[in-house]
Amino acid sequence: MFYLSLETQHQSDVAHMAYFPEGDVEPDFMKEIIQELAREKQWIPARFHEAIDLGNLHSGNQWGEYLKWCEGVIAAHQTKRESIYKKRVLLSAKFEQHAGEVFNDSLHDGEIVQVVRADDEVTLFLDMSGGFTSKAMIQLTFKGAVETGELARDYVYDELVEIGSGYALRVLSGHPYEQWTIVFQEVEARFVFRPKAYAERERYTDVREYLQDLTPTLNYFIVENHEFVAVDVQNIEQRADGFYSDTKWLGKTTEQVIDRIYCDTYEDPYAHFSEMVPLEELEEAALSTDQALRVRAFNTMFEIDQQAAPVVNRVLRVIQLEVHEEMFMQVIAEHFDKLGLLDQDVKIRWLS
Repeated sequence: MFYLSLETQHQSDVAHMAYFPEGDVEPDFMKEIIQELAREKQWIPARFHEAIDLGNLHSGNQWGEYLKWCEGVIAAHQTKRESIYKKRVLLSAKFEQHAGEVFNDSLHDGEIVQVVRADDEVTLFLDMSGGFTSKAMIQLTFKGAVETGELARDYVYDELVEIGSGYALRVLSGHPYEQWTIVFQEVEARFVFRPKAYAERERYTDVREYLQDLTPTLNYFIVENHEFVAVDVQNIEQRADGFYSDTKWLGKTTEQVIDRIYCDTYEDPYAHFSEMVPLEELEEAALSTDQALRVRAFNTMFEIDQQAAPVVNRVLRVIQLEVHEEMFMQVIAEHFDKLGLLDQDVKIRWLS
């Protein structure tokens, strides 16, 4: 039913350990790797065991053959993982909307902060702040559920399959891995996001400044006992022991309040970088000390190409670089040089 298991994942991990096809590896580091392989021999074909025990796998005549074995295991595992992902996307379309959105994303590197079991329901609460989704907190409730195995705190890999009239999800979590499987009839999801102002939270020293930058049309929440509780961010007051929204305590400091607030709609915190700068303002914007405005100006140059060529040449001729901008300027110069739009003196400055 499942491809994903402790065994298949562990063998893939072992295959990656010493897969250095370029061969340029420090001897001391390779020695450590070979010692690690000696502890993992059960996952490696027996024909390589003697060389591993002798410590000469890397220097002996079996090294090329071992790399081919690693390459084969890694490639086969990757093919399976791609198939698992495609199947997951197809199955997620059968779930209710919010659950479908969750399983369209990756839960990799989420933190399982709570598991609640009641009758035939299992609810997972995941903190996705270190993960690969825009969702900040996710609550998954599996109904008609039967589970086996154990869950650790770190959500690593999963596989979703359809069985009979229901579904099954297998999760590998923790380090070393724990394997957990849940069979269920349906799944529901709730989730919240971080407001776009959260991306620049370090610059806020006053709660009211942060609240003023929140989009007023969104709904806002805090997390209380692993539930999403609505709060009115337009009605927050400071009392003796901290900040409150009605009876809900948000924290004592600006940092605590900012960290407590979530919203119900995703806002791209970097969307403003894609806003075009008018051509007549482009040169001034590109030479501005406002870093965000400079980025918008350079992005506009790429978008309008030939129209921007005179401005690009004037800017690249005189611009004083900010930190880490040199490579970016070279990319711009190369782009306009390929279009045949870069003046010779500018080409000498950036491409010689």
